[in-house]
Amino acid sequence: MIAAVETLLRQYDMLPPEDGRVLVAVSGGMDSMCLLHYLHASGVSVAAAHFNHRLRGTAADEDERFVRAWCAGQGIACYVGGTDVAALAAQRGWSVEEAGRSARYAFLEQTANEIGAKRIATAHHARDNAETVLFNLARGSGTDGLGGIAPRRGRLIRPMLIALPEEIAAYARVHGVPYRTDESNGDVAYTRNFIRHEVLPLLTQVNAAAVAHMSETALRTRRENAFLDELADGYLQELQREPDAVRLDAAALARCPEALRVRVLRRMLDALGAGKKDFTARHYATLETLAMGPDRTQLDLPGGVTALRAHGALTLTLRRQAPPAAALTVGQTLHWGAYSIRLSETEAPGAYRLRRDIAACALTVGPWRAGEYMVPEGATTPRSLKRLAAERGVAPHERDTLPVLRADGRVAAVFGLGAAEEFAARPEQEATYLFICKNQ
Repeated sequence: MIAAVETLLRQYDMLPPEDGRVLVAVSGGMDSMCLLHYLHASGVSVAAAHFNHRLRGTAADEDERFVRAWCAGQGIACYVGGTDVAALAAQRGWSVEEAGRSARYAFLEQTANEIGAKRIATAHHARDNAETVLFNLARGSGTDGLGGIAPRRGRLIRPMLIALPEEIAAYARVHGVPYRTDESNGDVAYTRNFIRHEVLPLLTQVNAAAVAHMSETALRTRRENAFLDELADGYLQELQREPDAVRLDAAALARCPEALRVRVLRRMLDALGAGKKDFTARHYATLETLAMGPDRTQLDLPGGVTALRAHGALTLTLRRQAPPAAALTVGQTLHWGAYSIRLSETEAPGAYRLRRDIAACALTVGPWRAGEYMVPEGATTPRSLKRLAAERGVAPHERDTLPVLRADGRVAAVFGLGAAEEFAARPEQEATYLFICKNQ
């Protein structure tokens, strides 16, 4: 283990300057205890961070007490946090694994900021890397996913990433490092545990060194990916950046070699700040088809991203989240998102003229809904709000935050698209005036 850790520490310049502190994520299990022991014994200024997921009752509390006690005996500062991860997962609609990872890393970042730690170290090792590669391969990831776990990302470091589990176990025996065993690690209902206990043993029957080979291949793939990203960036020199949007001329994409084209699109998503959660190979293939296709085509993607091929360019837009629907009272001003909205019997310049009896309806203002229609004022044929917005030149990210006035649940007017025929006042009729102002 020591040789593997020293190799990565040196290769990726993981340790901070002499006066820098390293915050080590410590669960109490063998891997993290060995990492903390090694760094402390090597003279590195360390602190421990333990996060209680509150998933295992008294066993989780005992893990916390164990870590606290061992650190106290070694003179190592220990910081503890925790949350009800199961409740968090239910609240956000995530898996327990996903919720636990999000909460844990948020705690690590916050603690590192509070104590001024220059690095955050986790005990991911070669088998973890192999599991990640297999998981990403199964879900249709590209070569980025096949690069596995990053040895270093900013101040986050993984010094044990090429160490094998048996090497870590040997270190624990030789140095007498105590640890606790998490019985949930054997529960194959969790995806990673299934890969660890059911899939990897079969692969090691093919080649006993399968774990080491997959981890090494992931690191090589990561280095090659970095080089290919540099090549892809060369085709993004003409990238135009706007708030919540990026745009690239289709000619630049056409000049891009086919083998790099999806990578260029991924780099556009990076520039947009959209993240890649829930993106699969199918999404990237569909986006590439749209990018190289005819004008006036559009695609909704995960993460609130809309892709539009128009005017000889590909535009990726990050759709803003609109506020929830709110009640509108005649004579009062409603502040909804970026808009101020008022319904009054007093005429106002630029206001929509609606029937006077609309005031008797239940009035709400909210975002548009997929599949929603209205008959525009003066027309006879229903049109979808999506189509009307596109015809009026409203960009998708703007459409998603347009205020829609509904009367008894029916669309009465939409900012920028006008009033609905059934609620529009005739010239000879008394009117109620809908005034909508977009705030600067």
